[in-house]
Amino acid sequence: MSRTRKIEKANVPKILISEVGYNGLSISAGQINEEMKRELQFPTSIITYKQMSYDSMISAALNYYEQMMLKSRFTFKSHALATEEQKQYAEFMEECINDMEHSWQDFIQEVSSMNTYGFCVNEIVLRKRLKSKGSKYNDGKVGIHKLPIRSQDSIAKWVYDEDQNLIGVTQSVAKTGKRGQVLLSQKGDDVTIPRQKFLLFRLGKKKDSPLGESPLRGCYYSWKYKTAVEDLENIGMSRDLSGIPIAKVPPQIMASDASPELQQQYEQIKNIVRNIHNNNQAGIVWPLAYDENSKQPMYEFSLLKNDGGKSYDTKSIKEYYCNAILTALSADVLLLGQSSTGSYALGNMKGTMTAIAIEYKLKEICNVINQHLIPLIAKYNDWDLTRLPCIVAEDLEAASLEEVSKFIQRTGAVGFLPRTPEVVNKVLDTLGLEPIKENTDLDDILTSSVSRSGEGMSEGLSDGIGTSTAEDDNSSTNLDNNA
Repeated sequence: MSRTRKIEKANVPKILISEVGYNGLSISAGQINEEMKRELQFPTSIITYKQMSYDSMISAALNYYEQMMLKSRFTFKSHALATEEQKQYAEFMEECINDMEHSWQDFIQEVSSMNTYGFCVNEIVLRKRLKSKGSKYNDGKVGIHKLPIRSQDSIAKWVYDEDQNLIGVTQSVAKTGKRGQVLLSQKGDDVTIPRQKFLLFRLGKKKDSPLGESPLRGCYYSWKYKTAVEDLENIGMSRDLSGIPIAKVPPQIMASDASPELQQQYEQIKNIVRNIHNNNQAGIVWPLAYDENSKQPMYEFSLLKNDGGKSYDTKSIKEYYCNAILTALSADVLLLGQSSTGSYALGNMKGTMTAIAIEYKLKEICNVINQHLIPLIAKYNDWDLTRLPCIVAEDLEAASLEEVSKFIQRTGAVGFLPRTPEVVNKVLDTLGLEPIKENTDLDDILTSSVSRSGEGMSEGLSDGIGTSTAEDDNSSTNLDNNA
């Protein structure tokens, strides 16, 4: 006789389960007003970050991020409690990302733009898997057609409801540039994409802002000051002068009540001082006139020189700001080898810190796909929503073969490395080799599992636990054996 247990509804006051407060995000007419600097306020920030991305140091860091993200391998894994039928969900998702109009790498490359702007919007375009619709499959299930980016400079505003929940994003159909407005869409109206229909990737989610936080924000001032120093250097090189241009003129032409002719002459002299540099303005036509009383020149052009030399070193200043920029971007590993200082241990640590920063970005991609895209596909294909697959990023850093070989040697020597196909395949995968075939006899392909790395130290000669060695025994100098 079966028994059914009646589940009673909990009588919980509504005030305890409903949301009362808000996250404090400042929103006005679809714009996020959190930044104090105008250059970093959206949408002006898009122009600022794009301009910053042209800098050689910042561009190198962004390219490094992108290449490392493209290098990583994404795989779908089944739920830990998945049934045999539910394990096919992961295979289905693998088929979906390989059945898109564009490649998965193209998608990751577009998403990596969040390293510049702090966020990335990709629209979800689904389709039935039918060959008549361009799919490789013909099972009629709902798959992914494409995941196109909606560029950051086309975003006009964010759409919120009265409870400050993000419900959509609006794209502008026109972009204003130097040549006027450029039409981005033939639809004629601004396009609003519902929240359910786009993926939102963000770096930094303070106050749940859809803009995220661009990594370039932390190095804005360093970039600004470095650019100012470079501008001064360019001015100096173009002028090729060793001082500040000075023009001495009669005071009457500087008077506010001077005649139009004298005022025009004054403006011409000021333009000469401003524009003098070593090309088409290298020569000056200067009036030769003398004062009747003092017999001194009325007009004189000279350079104000610093005979004591420069009080600053622009090269050192630029190096300082370059270091600050790459440190803010967690990419100062790019500086290793460019100076005479440093060590292997320091390089290894910096590489690890950079890997952590990139791993954070990859986790954001995986989290958005796991929380939004996979449940959406599951909903349209009537899957069990409690046991969905997930996507994970692997192979961010190449394993050191030296460290792997040491680990295998040391664990194998004490019998802690089981001789199983799973272990063998893991080692082969780490080395970049193909896995062994099923039902392969390990004794046919592996050498003896007995390690002799501990022999030589003796309480007599060779029992491995001695405190003295024979004269011709060099095993005690092997640091790996003594580890």
